[in-house]
Amino acid sequence: MLNGIHARRSSTLHACALLPAIFFAISAVPPQDPSRHRSNDAQSLAQRAQEAARRGDWPASASLYQQAIELAPRDPNLRIGLGAAFTGSERYADAIASYEEALRISPRNLAAELGLARNYRSVHNYDEMRLILERAVREHPKSAAPLSLLGDLDLEMQSYDAAIQHLSAALSLDPASTETRNRLASAYKSAGDGPHALLQLSKVIARDPKNALAYFLRAQILSDRNDDARALPDAQKVLDLQPQNPRGRVLLAKILLRAPENSAASEAIVRCSHAVAALQPLVDTRPDDSEILFLLARAHRCAGNTEEAARVLAAFEAVSQLERTTKENQSQAKHLVQQANERARLNDFPGAVDLLQQALEKDPAYGAAYSQLAKLHYSAGDIDNASQSISHALELAPYQPDFLYVEGKILEKQGKFDEALAAFERTTLVNPNESDAYFEMGVIYEQRSDRARALAAYKKAVALSPDDPDYRRALAALDNRAPSP
Repeated sequence: MLNGIHARRSSTLHACALLPAIFFAISAVPPQDPSRHRSNDAQSLAQRAQEAARRGDWPASASLYQQAIELAPRDPNLRIGLGAAFTGSERYADAIASYEEALRISPRNLAAELGLARNYRSVHNYDEMRLILERAVREHPKSAAPLSLLGDLDLEMQSYDAAIQHLSAALSLDPASTETRNRLASAYKSAGDGPHALLQLSKVIARDPKNALAYFLRAQILSDRNDDARALPDAQKVLDLQPQNPRGRVLLAKILLRAPENSAASEAIVRCSHAVAALQPLVDTRPDDSEILFLLARAHRCAGNTEEAARVLAAFEAVSQLERTTKENQSQAKHLVQQANERARLNDFPGAVDLLQQALEKDPAYGAAYSQLAKLHYSAGDIDNASQSISHALELAPYQPDFLYVEGKILEKQGKFDEALAAFERTTLVNPNESDAYFEMGVIYEQRSDRARALAAYKKAVALSPDDPDYRRALAALDNRAPSP
């Protein structure tokens, strides 16, 4: 971190004669339990929250869950529902906080663990996601869900042997899960084991004849084997089941464009015309997709649509050139930011700022350049420009922990301590290993004479980075200082 930013969130009675009767009638009514009323009200709010979630009205669902939690704060299911509502609104840090609170109340709650893991995935913290899922597997050895999700993470990380192991274990616990079986087939496919992948897909289709993903994966495998005669009906089935599936349309077109050997010219024209029909809706919605344009140009050409083929080919060439230029600019922007970092280390701030401005001209969507610019402005005391720069970075990547930390430092410098604490807290939510953020939270709490919270924050920072002298010094100084009377 650059200079100044620590390397491191009454009713009137009608007749007196009635008094004894009224007294005994009132005495006969059992006392009401206020907690029962609160619980019933909370459940009513939760039902309304679930209805809002089913409608996709996530803000309303979150608001209703929050009202229910005020009435029943120890109900973990309400926290889980709130977490799901936050997830639906893409408020991932808030969702993480809600699921963590559910786990604090109910430490081995599987639904909370799975929700927490999914939200760590949404903020690209795959290490934390894996730790949670591995813990869930140990805590719930008879549950297939954490194993299946762990296998899906392995797939994303391209660890195919681990994916096969986890997904196979999940299927042994829940053999009826077509979702897990599709994942296992995908893992086998990616590992180059087509026969085992096809076996799993056949089982999925036998159980669920309308499973579009299984047909798609099977068509891909068969097509890769040049077995287009068997791949074609599967690819067509994908479109029958999901007409708006873009990947299915592209796959179908690719298969159609490979006419069988020794086929008649008339058959090739029919197949290519069918490919045009499959691709054209995609071009209308995705005009800048070079793969689609290339396939469509081929389809028009072999269907005999020469002029249309030339027009689409020209569009393909223009889009391809733009893609190449964009990739080159992105690569140059990354290199310029690296150069800017070197200039900054040499205290050449004007040179570093100039390089960062060049990087942003090349790639205006490069959040790291904005973040680095914010750090430079901060170091130079230009807090307004620092604030603007980090705002741009967070618009591009709202849950990047480094960006959130820099935002917290800037807010702290502006004297906006509540907002700074919130930024540091978001930082630690999306990445619990961010010791810098815990340290800064400790600084703010200490300035506010909140000794207990400051100590807790400093201790967390030291636990995460035990060799940091600043953290240890701050903790020791506060720990040895007598509490305020």
